[in-house]
Amino acid sequence: MQKLKNYTPLPFFLALVLVLGVSSWSSPGAVVKVQTPTPTAMPPKTPIPTEDSWIIVDLPADATQLEYGAEVYRLVCKACHGDKGQGLTDDWRAQWAPQDQNCWQSKCHALNHPPDGFYLPASPAVVGPPLLIFETALDLYNYIHTKMPWHNPASMLESESWSVTAYILKINNIDPGPELNADTAAKIFLRGTPTQPAPQSIVVTEASQEPVHDLRDESAPSVSLFWMIAIGAIIVLVVIGIFLLKRQLAK
Repeated sequence: MQKLKNYTPLPFFLALVLVLGVSSWSSPGAVVKVQTPTPTAMPPKTPIPTEDSWIIVDLPADATQLEYGAEVYRLVCKACHGDKGQGLTDDWRAQWAPQDQNCWQSKCHALNHPPDGFYLPASPAVVGPPLLIFETALDLYNYIHTKMPWHNPASMLESESWSVTAYILKINNIDPGPELNADTAAKIFLRGTPTQPAPQSIVVTEASQEPVHDLRDESAPSVSLFWMIAIGAIIVLVVIGIFLLKRQLAK
């Protein structure tokens, strides 16, 4: 018994603290899953009255749908998708203020963004091949109207979503017609079908081929890596503890 009095359980306490610390750090409530990002910068979105909009468009009353769409794109989409639909390319970001050119490094759009930021996994081009993930212009509209803008999805009026859809078609050299709507959009095939060839006007440009930055915080270790480090440290501490215990008992 006298031998045990000199024994210190410090290594086991350290192991316990490490386990608890890593558990709290890597618990589901502390990690934002990449697959289901949830923007947190904006307050809960309230329904927008059909006659009002948060997008202030200063155009004549007789502006065409395309003119309206170009302005909505400039106000809502341009910052992330580029002035020509090219996405967050190096050339496009070089036109910003210096403090805004590497925003993912300052974490404002990374997983661990500050309260006034929001998670943005990537900002792809909307010209060229990226558009081909949609079969028809109606599919493109539905995505824009329900998922965009990323930081405040489903906040645009139907007329705004239709107008910006028409504008995106136009910058891809696809004629949206005088007034894009559900009927006409369903007949505009972007990928083509056995009876409807894809428009040859979707061209691959230098802008659409430029690499687009993935804004995910790749420097942050994954949860599995945390556990691997923790388990390794626990094993080391347990071995040290057993060794010290044997030395104490041998005295």
